[in-house]
Amino acid sequence: MVFPRPLTLLTPFVLATAASSAALDAATFASTPFDFIVAGGGTAGVAVAVRLSEIANATVGIIEAGTFNADDPRIMIPQGTNTAGLGSNGMYSWNFRTTPQAKLNGRSLFMARGKVLGGSSAINLLGLALAGAVEYDQIGQLGNPGWSYQNTLKYFKKATNMSVAPADLQRESHATFSPKFHGTSGPIKTSFSSWFSQAIPPFYNAMVKLGFVPVQDGGNGLDSGTVWNPPLNIDQETKTRSYSAVAYYLPNAGRPNLHLLTNAQVIKINLSNKPDASGKYTATGVTYISNGVTHTASVRKDVIVSAGSVQSPQLLELSGIGNKTILEAAGVKSLIDLPGVGENYQDHLITTTSIKIPNTIETWDIFGNPVPNATAFSQYETNRTGPYASSINVVAFGSATKLTGDKKLLSQWLQSIDKQFNASNPSPGRRAVYEIERKRLMWNDKSATLELYCAPALSYPQFFEPNTSYVQIASIQTHPFSRGSIHLNSSNPLAPPLIDLNAWAFDIDKQIHIQGAKYARMVTKTAPFSKIVESYVYPGLDIDTDQEWESFISNTIDTPFHPTGTNAMLPKAYGGVVDPKLKVYGTNNIRVVDVSILPFNLATHLAGTAYAIAEQAADIIKVAHGYRVSS
Repeated sequence: MVFPRPLTLLTPFVLATAASSAALDAATFASTPFDFIVAGGGTAGVAVAVRLSEIANATVGIIEAGTFNADDPRIMIPQGTNTAGLGSNGMYSWNFRTTPQAKLNGRSLFMARGKVLGGSSAINLLGLALAGAVEYDQIGQLGNPGWSYQNTLKYFKKATNMSVAPADLQRESHATFSPKFHGTSGPIKTSFSSWFSQAIPPFYNAMVKLGFVPVQDGGNGLDSGTVWNPPLNIDQETKTRSYSAVAYYLPNAGRPNLHLLTNAQVIKINLSNKPDASGKYTATGVTYISNGVTHTASVRKDVIVSAGSVQSPQLLELSGIGNKTILEAAGVKSLIDLPGVGENYQDHLITTTSIKIPNTIETWDIFGNPVPNATAFSQYETNRTGPYASSINVVAFGSATKLTGDKKLLSQWLQSIDKQFNASNPSPGRRAVYEIERKRLMWNDKSATLELYCAPALSYPQFFEPNTSYVQIASIQTHPFSRGSIHLNSSNPLAPPLIDLNAWAFDIDKQIHIQGAKYARMVTKTAPFSKIVESYVYPGLDIDTDQEWESFISNTIDTPFHPTGTNAMLPKAYGGVVDPKLKVYGTNNIRVVDVSILPFNLATHLAGTAYAIAEQAADIIKVAHGYRVSS
C-alpha cells in the first residue's frame, strides 16, 4: 500500500548499514558465458532469474544498478520505508520526476523507483494482492492466449506463502483469507499487519454502513464493492519484509549457475549486425557500466529486460528498438522500428484527506515524536510488535456506480468520454482497450473504479503538530483513461528518461478524482468514523464545490508509483511491444518481464502481479528452450 509521498516529517531512526552480500566483480561477470542475462534485478527480475537457475546446466546472470544489503534494517523493518524515507533516498530510489503536467498546474510529480536488488519490492508499502478476475481475463482477450485470471492466480500462489493470523487479530482487524487464493510454499512470505490503530475500526464500519461488503478475502477475484484487510509481504514469524532479494535470491545465492552483479547498469542490448532471413535481430549480449568502466557480457539464449515500466522502454530505445523518429532525434541508430515502445504509460493517481483525531488514539504520527517513537522502536526490537511491525490494515474498492450514486451522472460521463475519445483519432489497439475500459465503468461488481484506504498518519507534513494524532483517507483512480509516454531523453544512457504522465488528458479522469475526494469526505461524516473526527486539517471544510475540489486536487495530487503499460503485451498492429511469449517484436531472443507489459493498469497494487508475471515468464522461457517446467 502506498502514501502520496514519503513521510518526511518522521524522525529517521539512525541504523547501521548492513554488509553487502557477495557478488561477482564486473570483469569476472563479463568473462562468464551466460545462457540468460536479466537486465534489472527488481521485483520480477530477481524472481525470473532464480527460477531460470533451476535449470542446472543453464548459466544465469543478474545485473542490478543498485546494491544488495541483505539485512538492511531500513528495508527489513515494515515501517522502515516511511521512517527512513526510502522512496526519496537516493541510496534506495532513482528519484525520478515527471515532466511538468499541464492539467496539474504545471507540477512535476515525484516518482520513486527502487534502486536496490529487489527493486521497488524493497521500498514499497508491502501490499500483495491481485486485482479482480475479469481484469486478467481481459488481458488474454486482447490477443494474449495463456494469460488469464486462473493462470495469474496459479503463478501468484506459486510465488507466495500465506500465514494464518492469530485468532485475536482475525477477530479485531478482520485479518482473514481464503486458502484457495494464496500459496502455501512460495518464497514470498505473506501475512497481515500485526498492529493496527484504533482509528481503523471506525473507518471499516463506516464503509460497511455505506454499503461496502465485508469479505473474508478481497483477493477472491471480485473486489469491487468490498472492504477488507489486505495481505502484506511480511514474514509473520520475524515481522520483517519478505521481498524478491531475500526471498528468491538469498536462499539460492550459492547456486553455481546463478551470478549477481550489483552497482552496474545495463546501457545497451547488443544485437546481431543484421537481421536473419525472417527479418528479426538476435541479441548477442549486453553492455553495462560499473564504476565508470564499460563492459560487455555475452548471452547464448535470452536477454530478459526487467528494469521496470520506467527504464525497460528506455533500455530498448537505447538499443535501437522503438519509434524510429524518436530514436533518431535522440541520436540513436534505429534498428527495429517499434512505435509502441514507451507509449501507453499509465499510473494511478492519489488524493488524500487528512483529519485530526483524539491523541488518545495511537497512530504512526508517534514516529515524529521522539519519546513515543523510541518506545515504539524498542518494542519492535524487543518482541517484534507495535507500530514498526505494521502497514495498511484496511482497503475498499468501489465501482463508478457506487462512487457517483447517480446513474444520470454516470451516463453523462460515458457520453463525454465517448465524444472525447472518438475525436482523438484512436488507433485500432487503443480502441480495443478503450472498449474494455468503458465497459468497466458500467459494471457494479466486477471491476473497481476507485480504491479507498485509511492510514493512521498525516499526509501533509507541513501541518504536523507534536503529540497529535491524525488519519488520512486516500482515494485512488484504478483505471485511468489518459495515456502518457516514457522515452529516452538523449543518447546518454545514464540520463533519466522523459516521463510524461499526460495526467487528466481525458476529462473523465479529473471527474473521477473529484467524486473520489467527495466520497472520502462523505466517509468522514459517516458514523462511527465521524465520532473520532476533531477537525479537518487539509483540505478544510471550505473545499466544497466541484470547482474548489478541482483546484485542491490539481495542486496536491500525486502518484503512488504504480506505472504500467510502456511495453504493452498486445498484437503489434495494436501498438504492442511484446507477444504473449513476452518476446519483443522484431527480435528472436529479447523478452520483457515486468509490469510494463500490462496493456492497462489494474485495480490493485502491483507487486503481486509482478511476481505472477515473473513465475509465468520463467515457465514460458523454460518451455521455449526445451526445459522441464517445475510445479
